Amino acid sequence: MSTEIRRRHLLAGTVAIGAAGAMPAFRAEAQSGPRPNIAVRVERDPEVVDPGFRTGPHDGNICRVVYQRLARHKSNSGELELDAAAELTQTSPTLIDFRLKPGQMFTDGFGEMTAEDVKFSIERIGLDPAGGARPSPYRGDWAGLERVEVTGQYTGRIVLARPNAGLMAIAIGDVSGCIASKRAVEGRGVEHNTKPVGSGPYTVASLERQRGATLRANPAYAGTKPAFQEVAVRFIPDHRATELALRAGELDFAILPPTNAEPLRGVQGLTVSEQPGLQYIWLGMNMEKAPLNDLRVRQAIRLGLDVDQMLIAGYNGKAPRLNALVPAPILGNWPDAPVYRRNVAEARRLLAEAGVRNPRVKLLVLNQPAFQNMALVARALLQEVGVTVEVDARDGGGFWSAGRGDAGRDIEMYMTVFNGKLDPNFVMQWFVTSQIGTWNWQRFASPEFDRLFEQSAAELDPARRRAMVIEAQQIMDRSAAFVWLTNNVSFVAHRSWLRPASVPGWLDWQYDGFTAA
Repeated sequence: MSTEIRRRHLLAGTVAIGAAGAMPAFRAEAQSGPRPNIAVRVERDPEVVDPGFRTGPHDGNICRVVYQRLARHKSNSGELELDAAAELTQTSPTLIDFRLKPGQMFTDGFGEMTAEDVKFSIERIGLDPAGGARPSPYRGDWAGLERVEVTGQYTGRIVLARPNAGLMAIAIGDVSGCIASKRAVEGRGVEHNTKPVGSGPYTVASLERQRGATLRANPAYAGTKPAFQEVAVRFIPDHRATELALRAGELDFAILPPTNAEPLRGVQGLTVSEQPGLQYIWLGMNMEKAPLNDLRVRQAIRLGLDVDQMLIAGYNGKAPRLNALVPAPILGNWPDAPVYRRNVAEARRLLAEAGVRNPRVKLLVLNQPAFQNMALVARALLQEVGVTVEVDARDGGGFWSAGRGDAGRDIEMYMTVFNGKLDPNFVMQWFVTSQIGTWNWQRFASPEFDRLFEQSAAELDPARRRAMVIEAQQIMDRSAAFVWLTNNVSFVAHRSWLRPASVPGWLDWQYDGFTAA
């Protein structure tokens, strides 16, 4: 039988590229070479190991190895390979047939994976739940899903109401495509968040708040066995503490900002490398809030800033400049996007033309060194233009709730970071009009952008889709509500004998792909 993903339309329009708890007691061994267990650092506390309700990549990276998917990313690659499926075929733009490999067993005695489990797992994320239950926040990953039909014990069909060009990259092959045991989810209820049942290469041996998780190799896993029997996922929010733990041999892998990673380059037994990121970081302006509701004021602020100076302050000049929403290598990157250079005279002229004298605006930022440093530079630069900036630095909880609901009307300017994936519509989705009051803090409302977003999501021809995505970015540019800063760079620090693995961008780690170098 075929074990190939029959692509036809399936992968069209996506991209494929190569690419503070107690510490474990193996400090002396950490310096000497490979062993059966490793410790990795996460800067957010793992909470929900349920693919439908995960709280971020820190949860998603555990889901990625606890569960299987119909297809999965190859190690250190954006390309896909079959996982739980023996066959995966798109028979039309809106129909995808699958056949599972038999004998894939769920842990804790929950039996063999069947097509019923696939149907349950996809529909509980991609469709509105019955009975007023809470919908998955990742419902949009399965945009256009109509239903999943079970045609046999191991066979089924995914039925879409309309084509979805990013379905493989964002849903089927990623965490929203994880296959859980229907019986376990329904039987365990909320307990399943921390005691998940999957069929993947690892199980969750323990999960403790404020400490992290311990993953243990699943002896019943039907695929290639992971290189390490145990992975300790340690929650350490502080970058300096992480740096010290790496030096002491208490950690084997972490991603750090440049100020903490650079000093590790000379440490014996450690390797530090720079990897291009898929995050996008920008300064946004509320288009409804005076005086920023005047296009000329937004243009003046954009011209009063010096993005290169801000990146030197925030990232020691190590992060590449971003000039539009979609970074390379995602389809729809706009290589000819304008590169705005500082022009104090023109900024002052625009303010005068708008009749705005000595405006005062508040700049909301995360209470993190990179954002604080960039904000201080922005404040000094805009002072020369005649704009007085008050920097409002908040911790994560205060920051991320600031733009929600009616409270978002009071935001003036803000600086933030979103995580990207290898699909343009995943990156674009937060800026449609319906996201105002949720994640669209610019309150950017463009019917034309919304139309292009919907059309590009359904467009299976890569060239036409690319043109639509670029046109959508041009609309964003004309609004002057976005000052793009960087797509970041990941400083990956690890034992020299360890070869870590990640989907390109270094947000989505592949613990089962970590090997001895």
